[in-house]
Amino acid sequence: MSHFDTNPKSLKDLLTQIDMGELVLPDFQRDFVWDPSATEELIESIMRKYPAGSLLFLKHDGSGFQVREFEGATKLRSTVGASYLVLDGQQRMTSLYQAFYGKGEHRYFLDIETLFKNGDIEEAVWHESAKKAERLRLTDPSTRLRLGGRLRTR
Repeated sequence: MSHFDTNPKSLKDLLTQIDMGELVLPDFQRDFVWDPSATEELIESIMRKYPAGSLLFLKHDGSGFQVREFEGATKLRSTVGASYLVLDGQQRMTSLYQAFYGKGEHRYFLDIETLFKNGDIEEAVWHESAKKAERLRLTDPSTRLRLGGRLRTR
């Protein structure tokens, strides 16, 4: 008889598995559709150590479902290295992957000065479109360090 296991993993490990093509999506999963403000709220919840739902994975042996990579992740060279299919949690995992790896149409930022000054996570986490962030040079580390809390444009 089959059984279910819980296996806590760090967010870093999960995102690395996505990047390496070890954690993939079955081809029947819908495309990524989250609004950037929902991603921002998820990041804030994680920073507060709030529960962000469970994830459901299916061990993948290379047979059965066709697979695809997460939106924004490195293209799969083959499906041989894929260890698990994500059956539930794809939207959350895609949004976090894109946010922490700087992929997709938006870039996410943490204003450390605001966070330390008043501890307001909602005020400290923000996003911009990737095009606007590039135009304002927000993706350049020297700009971010030089400007500190004055980066926020909204």
